[in-house]
Amino acid sequence: MLEEFAAAENLLGKAGLLDVKLPVPLDAVIEYLSKEGLELRYYNPKEAPGPIKSIASSVDEVLVYQGKDALLFVNESKPLTRQRFSIFHGIGHFILPEHRGLNYLKRGCTPLQPTTQKPYERQADRFAAALNMPPSRFRHHMALLPFGMQTVEKLAERYSASIESAAIHYVTLAKAPCAMVWLERDYEEHGFRVPDPHLKVRYQVSNDSFPFRIKKGTDVPVESELLWRCSQEEYLTAGEIKPEHLGLETGTNLWIDCLPYDHIGTVMALVYPGNKEPLSVIDTSHQRV
Repeated sequence: MLEEFAAAENLLGKAGLLDVKLPVPLDAVIEYLSKEGLELRYYNPKEAPGPIKSIASSVDEVLVYQGKDALLFVNESKPLTRQRFSIFHGIGHFILPEHRGLNYLKRGCTPLQPTTQKPYERQADRFAAALNMPPSRFRHHMALLPFGMQTVEKLAERYSASIESAAIHYVTLAKAPCAMVWLERDYEEHGFRVPDPHLKVRYQVSNDSFPFRIKKGTDVPVESELLWRCSQEEYLTAGEIKPEHLGLETGTNLWIDCLPYDHIGTVMALVYPGNKEPLSVIDTSHQRV
C-alpha cells in the first residue's frame, strides 16, 4: 500500500473512524486533529484574512504553520465536494512528515491537478483521496459493482466525493490495467468557445499496469454522440474503440465507458485493454467483507 494511503487509514484508525457509516464524517476528523494542533477556518476570497489575502482567490486551501500547530484555510466559495477534498488535501500536508516546513503561503495549494509534477502535491492528493475514500473499503465496494463510470458515479455519491476524484481513485486501486481519460468537446478559436464534433484529451490518469500513454490534446476522431450512446449501452460495438482513435499505435483493442460530466462539453471515460467489458478490476480473494 502506498505510504500516503497507509497514513490516511492509520489516521482514521486512531480517530476511531475507519469503519463508521459513510461518508467519512468530516467534523469528526477535524475534531480529532484539533487535539493535534490543526484548526480549520473557512474564508471568503473577497474578504480573506491577512495571512492569505494575496493568494486567496487563486487557491482552494492554504496551510499556515504556527510553530508546531497550523491553521488550515479553505475557500468556502468552492462546491462542497471540492471543499471536502481540499480539507483532506491540507490535512495530508499537515500529517505527512516530509511536507513539514514547505512554504504554502508562497506556493499555495490547488488540489486535484492530476498533471502537476510537484511530488508533494501529488502525494497530498492521494492522501486526500484515501482519507475521503479509505482504500480498504473502497476496494470492497468496487468489487461489488461492475466495471464502468456508472459505478464510479455511485461510489462518488456514497463517499461524498467528486466523480473526478472517485474516478482517479478507482483506477489507482484497480488491479487490472485501466485509465481514466478526461475528454473535452469544445476548442477555443479567436477567444470564443466553438463547438467541435470531436473530442480532445485533456489528461489521463492510469495505474501502473496500464501500458499506454494517451497524449494531452489528442483529437479523438470519434463523434461525441457515439461515445455518449456508448455510455448508454446503445453503441453497436459495445464500447470497443480502436487504439488509433486515442492516438495509439497498437493492435490491442480497447474498451471505453463514458459519462457526461458536470462541465459543459466534458466527457469522462474509463479505458481498459480488451474487446469486452471486464467482469471485475479487483481481486476479491483477500478483500475485507
